[in-house]
Amino acid sequence: MKLCEFLGRLNNLKRMPRTGWLLCNVPLSEVEDVAQHTFDVAAITLLLVDELERRGKKLDRERALSMAVVHDWAEASIGDFPYTALKHLGPTGTKKRIEKRALEYLLGKLPNKEKYLKLWREYSEKRTLEAKLVHAADYLSMLVQAVKYRERGNRSKELDELWRAVHKDIKIYEKELPPVMALIKELDERYSGLQ
Repeated sequence: MKLCEFLGRLNNLKRMPRTGWLLCNVPLSEVEDVAQHTFDVAAITLLLVDELERRGKKLDRERALSMAVVHDWAEASIGDFPYTALKHLGPTGTKKRIEKRALEYLLGKLPNKEKYLKLWREYSEKRTLEAKLVHAADYLSMLVQAVKYRERGNRSKELDELWRAVHKDIKIYEKELPPVMALIKELDERYSGLQ
């Protein structure tokens, strides 16, 4: 596959709505797409790396940012599985296997295919500090977006349910990534202040 063809496929992310927001009764015209989400995750990752380095933690900035960019590439081929769909996908790990196959297909014969697959695997395994940081950034992006939808008047119970689910999932990163705790506290105050 030529780079131009790959970029054409990756461009699908600009037209791929984040399905979970649709299930929270956000109108399609207002739903962020996967590319917008990826930008948020990369920006949050950059800011968290800066803050953690300022506090003396050693991180591989390039690897973390690369993971943030690559983490949802598979969705260019398979779409966005909402959080609520996970229980219907069958055995644990099914989503991961589907995404891996989709990413392998998407990357085709690109020269750096193995490098990108390795970054995606590291992200999905959540073992390194950089992978945990990108996961935290992914969740923070959802919380920031939920606040934005709440500011625009969305008061659906589905949005509240998603807020609670994401809040629960991000908790595991609070201790290892202290700046995450401070951000969650601020976001909680904004979200609850918009009741």
